[in-house]
Amino acid sequence: MVWLDCIAAMKSIAQWQKALSEAAERKFPDSGWSQSDRLASIRRQLEDVEASLKVESGEVQSDDHAHQNADHRIAALIADILILAEERGTDIESELEKILAWFEKSD
Repeated sequence: MVWLDCIAAMKSIAQWQKALSEAAERKFPDSGWSQSDRLASIRRQLEDVEASLKVESGEVQSDDHAHQNADHRIAALIADILILAEERGTDIESELEKILAWFEKSD
């Protein structure tokens, strides 16, 4: 029964896109970000993921809070990507199905 409760509580990717976009708009009303601005944010998030993985592995040291939790940085990167997808009206679930089909296709 707990398993069914978990499934019922799960958001679809489309629901995450919408929820994250709405939350970003509430947090930064009238930010006026263009797709280029969002891409710049995605690049910064990706750099934070890279730095956090290096900190995690002990390759480098950093006191920057953005580099202390790789899992959080990965989630922040995904959030930015989903916000971009929502802004573009992208059906990520459909596109992921196509990507999965490509991965599963034998050469």
